[in-house]
Amino acid sequence: KKYELLKSSSLEFELPKSFHELRKKPIPANFRGPVDHALLGKYGVFVNPSVSEVLCTTTFEALAMGKFVIIPVHESNKFFLKFPNCLGYRNKWEFAASLRWALTHEPEPLTQELAKSFTWEAATDRLIKSSAITRREATQRAMLGTARLDERIAFFHRELGKGTKGDALRKFLGGGPISDQVKYEMAKQGMDQDGSDDEGLSRKFHSSSLVRAIKSSFSGFVLQDANL
Repeated sequence: KKYELLKSSSLEFELPKSFHELRKKPIPANFRGPVDHALLGKYGVFVNPSVSEVLCTTTFEALAMGKFVIIPVHESNKFFLKFPNCLGYRNKWEFAASLRWALTHEPEPLTQELAKSFTWEAATDRLIKSSAITRREATQRAMLGTARLDERIAFFHRELGKGTKGDALRKFLGGGPISDQVKYEMAKQGMDQDGSDDEGLSRKFHSSSLVRAIKSSFSGFVLQDANL
């Protein structure tokens, strides 16, 4: 009956090109917002039709949970296509076939080798491999000054994320409940959080005009967060 219903009713529709069109003619879908992974155990199929996703973490998480994943065959999805529970499609007919297969079969258990792909160690190895450069490239970067620029950017990123100001910045940028990384670590070690706003900041970075501007911008935000 489920397939007869899908067959008899058309699911094709024009995607809205603006928020105005979306409000005027909503698409037939329910967006339920963020959901805890533990509450998704009853679902066995994950569909991600995006071809512009930057991190693809949702696809990664679904595969790690042992679910079927249906995604378009695209350069951004190349890494996932090696997994047996990943079903790629190139057109709507292949999508329908993949969906039917996923709804009528059970996902294959992850082998130990494939399960290792989801660990932080494996992710770190892939990062190092993808970021490695040759000696010639290193020499060219040094001559052009890009190596020094990269060092400054890395220094800025590292120092800005330290202390409770780093927690405030992560929360302001949409980090949500995982923003309070420093607060969590300090509570875990039984350390006092008072006076820790500037912990870890070097004197040179602390005295810079950039830090002073950031402090003035986020001081009210930190105070408001503390009163919640």
